[in-house]
Amino acid sequence: MTKITSLLLLILLNTVAIAQVSTQEKQALLDLHKATNGNSWNTTWNLDADIATWEGITLFRDKVIAIQLVDNNLSGNLPESLGNLVHLKSLNLYKNNISGRLPETITKIKGLKVLNVSFNQLTGELPSELTSMANLEYIDLFFNQLEGALPQNIGNLKKLRRLSIYSNNFSGQLPASITTLEDLRDLQVSSNDLNGELPQGLEALTSLKRLSIFDNNFSGIIPEGINNMNQLEELTMASNNFNGNVSGEAVAAND
Repeated sequence: MTKITSLLLLILLNTVAIAQVSTQEKQALLDLHKATNGNSWNTTWNLDADIATWEGITLFRDKVIAIQLVDNNLSGNLPESLGNLVHLKSLNLYKNNISGRLPETITKIKGLKVLNVSFNQLTGELPSELTSMANLEYIDLFFNQLEGALPQNIGNLKKLRRLSIYSNNFSGQLPASITTLEDLRDLQVSSNDLNGELPQGLEALTSLKRLSIFDNNFSGIIPEGINNMNQLEELTMASNNFNGNVSGEAVAAND
């Protein structure tokens, strides 16, 4: 009798251990696998196995909270159903061959903190509601072919610590509202088609450690306040059309 009880207990524990991910979230993962040629990934998923065993997927209380498929040979477009992963905190698809646009539905993931789709082949403009994702802390989109203007209300992303969008085709001016991002530590917009004057009030970014704006079409006078940004460790401004100078103490690799 004791042996039978122990066996039943073991079966029960094994059953409980299987991740009970919602049908909607599981389907979003299956769509991602199919849309990005999952069978050709460097490390693929056994779709018959428990989701908890799938490479790069992190679960918490049967909710998908992180996807990390770095340098894994994903190719194709991101599916619209990605936005159904509403519990996601981190999406890291760095260094793959993903093309097409960032799906607008991604803005449904209001709790997302980390968005890294850099070093891919993404095109088009940023999702129009990106600035409604108020929990974003890290946006890494560098080395893609993204275009269009940066959202004027980017200042809504009050928790943003890094905006790294260099080596794209973004155009227009650097939005004035960016000067309200008090937690911003890293701003990299180099090698785009940005133009116009830098917004006044950049010195208000007292947490900023890196400001990289080289290889754009910025013009006008360099704001004097940049010289007083005591936390700034790296400032790169070359290959623009500025008038005036900035203190050498604030500049690293500005030649």
